[in-house]
Amino acid sequence: MKAFWTLFKTESKLALRGGDMIIFGIAFPVGIMLLIGFISDSQSVASGFAGIATVGICASGLMGLPLTFSGYRHGKILKRFRVTPVSPGVLLAADALLQALFAWVSAAAVYLIARFGFGVTLSGSPLRYAATFLFVQFAVYSLGFLIASLAPNERTAGWVCTLAYFPTLFLSGATVPFEILPSGLQAFASLFPLTQGIILLKGAVLGSDPWGDAYRFLALALVAGVSYVLSVARFRWE
Repeated sequence: MKAFWTLFKTESKLALRGGDMIIFGIAFPVGIMLLIGFISDSQSVASGFAGIATVGICASGLMGLPLTFSGYRHGKILKRFRVTPVSPGVLLAADALLQALFAWVSAAAVYLIARFGFGVTLSGSPLRYAATFLFVQFAVYSLGFLIASLAPNERTAGWVCTLAYFPTLFLSGATVPFEILPSGLQAFASLFPLTQGIILLKGAVLGSDPWGDAYRFLALALVAGVSYVLSVARFRWE
């Protein structure tokens, strides 16, 4: 555990120094929340809150995790760790926790702004919302791990992350309201796991019957299960 926390502190310093997650994972969704809050009515703010809260998940899961892991493999860092007493898996676990924390901080900041700045309240249970958020994060992160496992090199990982991140960011409902998209784009965006996750989060915010979305939970659980199994089976340390 001492090695884990030492690596976690080191990775945290590197991430804060780089600033990418601070900008795209925290500052960006906070800015969107403020913008939506100032230009929209209260109903639109409440409707958009759940999606904006997932921007941190999108940034950390589809960019932060896979690019960090593939970068460490490309730089032979994981290979070097394999000949030390500290497993490279400890390094990856520390990075995964760090990326998860960025997403939680992002979601907390968005919620505080929505709650105290614009009066958004959770009609459903806060525990249900938190559990749903963690479930969505678990599902989206599985894709990040899968990209990191299958991408043969850092450049390919960068291209795949870009192709996964931007359509998800703008079409899933995280930034642009899903409801205003043309029907064709809605059908396409419905295939994104984050789109289904945002619908689940909106249900948690509004306090709707969770059994009505049971198939969404099952679909995301299936995607996550398959992705994690493939990630473990295909992950290359060097």
